[in-house]
Amino acid sequence: MTREPAADTALDLAIVKGTVITMDEQRRVLRGGAVGVKEGRIAQVEADPAALGPASETIDATGAIVLPGIVDTHGHAGHSLTRGLGEGRDDDGWMSTVERIYFHASDSWFWEAESRLAALERLRFGITTSVSMTGSSPRIDDPRYALAASTGYQELGLRHIVAAGPPYGPWPRTYTEQHPGGTTAELLVDLNRALGVTEEMIQAFRDLGNERIRFYVGPSVVAPSADPEDEETRFQVRGVAKLVEQYTTGLHTHAFAGQIDAAYAIAPELLGPHACIAHCAGISLEEVAILARTGASASSGPLTHAYVSARFPVIEALDAGVNVVFSTDGSAPDRSFDLIDQARIGVQLQRVHFNDSRLLPAGKALEMITIDAARALGMQDEVGSLETGKRADIILLDARQPHLAPEILAPLRVIGHATGHDVTTVIVDGTVLMRDRRYTTADQAAILADAHNALMATWERTGFGDINAQHPNTWRHVRYNG
Repeated sequence: MTREPAADTALDLAIVKGTVITMDEQRRVLRGGAVGVKEGRIAQVEADPAALGPASETIDATGAIVLPGIVDTHGHAGHSLTRGLGEGRDDDGWMSTVERIYFHASDSWFWEAESRLAALERLRFGITTSVSMTGSSPRIDDPRYALAASTGYQELGLRHIVAAGPPYGPWPRTYTEQHPGGTTAELLVDLNRALGVTEEMIQAFRDLGNERIRFYVGPSVVAPSADPEDEETRFQVRGVAKLVEQYTTGLHTHAFAGQIDAAYAIAPELLGPHACIAHCAGISLEEVAILARTGASASSGPLTHAYVSARFPVIEALDAGVNVVFSTDGSAPDRSFDLIDQARIGVQLQRVHFNDSRLLPAGKALEMITIDAARALGMQDEVGSLETGKRADIILLDARQPHLAPEILAPLRVIGHATGHDVTTVIVDGTVLMRDRRYTTADQAAILADAHNALMATWERTGFGDINAQHPNTWRHVRYNG
């Protein structure tokens, strides 16, 4: 960072006497260290708290691990109100259930209420920067749904990227608008209109004037097929590439076997350091080479169903020089936003696959949810490490607990033993959003009640029946399907 520290006046906040894992270029770990904050930025990082100037407020971090805020590079809005729904019904039971909810039964209230719940959970787990596609496959008929899905992050004060763009086909897609009084209207959206609404979203988010909330072009997949000669594939890839270039936005999308190759063949400029591609399940080593050559990042969700279906070659990609990071993929159907815990699972998956317990040292895994993750979003100069001039996004973990004591080998304690539940304090832009596990910007009871009511109203419109009905094979069966 080249930005100079704030003027020589009192610090706004001093965090002292903690084990500070800086994630800076030297990867310094400062035991009994200190971080000073001024005007929303880090003004000092010191091995000795005595080196800090005077501060208006001081947090005694004795017994705590101090980290940069966690960065979750891939997720989905809507998940926090669809967890477990349709589980076991068939191979895509959850997906078909939520598509009905997202595309036909939801209104702005649903997306606003869900965003507050999702933001609250991410805040609780120390995630200060995150990404969410608006739906599992983006809802693209009107910008208001994506705007509504940013509400909770704005209100709670978190840093967030909304991603939306053309969803999966076939085209045209049918959407249902919910009107006051229970009336509805159907709307057909073709691929050309989907690209047009994406462009409208870019401008709508710029009009918000909130520097913490950004919009990235986010089609469901980087290419709709693995055939670069397919007309629809060419149209979408070129349309998305044009928007990314014209508006200088990030690209956030999924990819599966053959799709990276197809996108690169059609519009190689689509891929680059501005691109973060989730899953990459089943991609070839040739596609790994494309990611490495272009500088695009890959975001792997250790607990995603995509990884169950086809492996992403994490170690091979890292060895090839790809910036590979871990992400949650959202909080449904069967996971949470606890990225600290999932990073550990990500490590173990690779060690099991290769039968090699030496893979992915704790420090590397921690990089994959902090500084490397920030780089995947083009935000490495702003967040991801504790360095002078960067945004003051900081979290504290309580290490005075049986599973984290004695507090030695700090990076290993975080990846090997901690979870998001150990986060006690969260700071974004120098503002304390959670202190000693108590929220300062959120009313948890009100958010939970509103989320419940919004889901019940939405569920009633689906016509699916009893929301609490269990699959008949829930108990005493080895498989849902037999």
